[in-house]
Amino acid sequence: MLRLPAWARLTLLGIVLLGIAAAIAWREYSHPKSVADFVDDWGRAAPLAFVVAHTICSLVFIPRTPFALAAGALFGAVGGTFWSLAGAMSGAMAGFWIARHVNDGLVAIEDIPRLGPLIARAETGGWRFAMVVRLLPLMPHAFTNYAFGLTRIPTASYALGTLLGLAPQTIAFVKLGEAGATAARGAAGWVEPTLWGVGLLVVAFVLPRLLRERRP
Repeated sequence: MLRLPAWARLTLLGIVLLGIAAAIAWREYSHPKSVADFVDDWGRAAPLAFVVAHTICSLVFIPRTPFALAAGALFGAVGGTFWSLAGAMSGAMAGFWIARHVNDGLVAIEDIPRLGPLIARAETGGWRFAMVVRLLPLMPHAFTNYAFGLTRIPTASYALGTLLGLAPQTIAFVKLGEAGATAARGAAGWVEPTLWGVGLLVVAFVLPRLLRERRP
């Protein structure tokens, strides 16, 4: 792995901290309608603007749910799922790499009491552990990205587990966003995507428990 000089690591950390402060100051703009209005203004470049905005917001602790809802409203079920997952994965990988490069041996996370065993479990659990953590809605998206970056889990395992773990909830919120946009236009056909969205949310919450029960 490319080792960044200390000044570059401090600069990265400073940029992220400033971004978090800005996100807190302007948190009202993280509403799904605000996201949709911003992206829609970009015309043909809307998908690219969506992914870039999603990536940046994933680094500063802005929830990904408004983006999934906005994606469903703007791009429909198929396009919304694709672009929402693209943005969520881009943000997840960016946070992971930033944490890994900023720390880069600076702090021995494994030696921290109580946290060390969790880190070791993440490293040995591989993509399955990453998937289960993503399925459990217990930690913010950004925190999970940074936390995994502090471990030694392989990048490919982290990416696979993240994609599989993010997919159910992403599809569910995209379907709900599509249903909301359809209902707002006064058009018929909003009931089916609503039912799909609610059903997938239930699956996303139940699946982690089933996986834990099947573990030896």
